[in-house]
Amino acid sequence: MVINAIGNVSGLAQAFPAQPAKAAQNGGADFGKLLGDMVGKVNDLQNSADKSIQSLATGESKGLHEVMLAVEKASISFQMLTQVRNKAMEAYQEIMRMPV
Repeated sequence: MVINAIGNVSGLAQAFPAQPAKAAQNGGADFGKLLGDMVGKVNDLQNSADKSIQSLATGESKGLHEVMLAVEKASISFQMLTQVRNKAMEAYQEIMRMPV
């Protein structure tokens, strides 16, 4: 049975791009690279939100809605990164609690 997506879920595909089949061989390094890429993207979004706030404050930009969109996008991406970190820490702590 095939279930098709309802609506547009392209944002999820952008956050987690599909990995090639050979990536399964080198899982640890790829996961580290994925986390590094996620941190870099969140940092870029935070920087662009800061620049848009500065341009609004100095009068260069008249679009408050564009600034608010940039700020909310940065906020949501940071919240997602925080939750990924929290889940990874919970998984690590659970593994450490396993009896040997």
